[in-house]
Amino acid sequence: MNHHIARYTVTASVLLAVTAAALTGCSSHPRHAPTTTPAVTTAPTAEDGGAHQEDDGDDGAQPDTSTTANAAALDVISAFMTAWARPGLDQRRWHADVARYTSPTYADKLATVDPAGVPATQVTTAPAVRTATAGAVVADVGTDAGPITVTCVRLNGRWLVVNVEPPEPHPEATP
Repeated sequence: MNHHIARYTVTASVLLAVTAAALTGCSSHPRHAPTTTPAVTTAPTAEDGGAHQEDDGDDGAQPDTSTTANAAALDVISAFMTAWARPGLDQRRWHADVARYTSPTYADKLATVDPAGVPATQVTTAPAVRTATAGAVVADVGTDAGPITVTCVRLNGRWLVVNVEPPEPHPEATP
């Protein structure tokens, strides 16, 4: 039960962080976004998206309507999910493949994940945007294990994944 509460808290925190980014824009003050992995949850750092350094001059106060920016973020999310949904790989190979699409701090966190614990084995749908600003995109990606929520932020001009939230496990039917 506590696992479910923690997951809902993380989800609410991610949505709150993305909403805050949309309302306040990026500034020189660090902004923290929560991070999770299939097996690891740790405190965020500025490198995880706390300090957005955008190169497009947009203050982030308005939702990003640029299809180019969203398309670039969605490309990263799609590539990350294709690499992520391969639980049959050895840990070293799996990590090398997913780390290309993540912030350095999130890549470090994923280094402790056993890919055998990844619930999905294939991506079934393209990313569908939940929320998007000039500096962050949150999208759901369909997999054979259910929808996975991925947060991608722009750091130093690159879109990088900073959060993955696997689907809730289905409760076992009780007699």
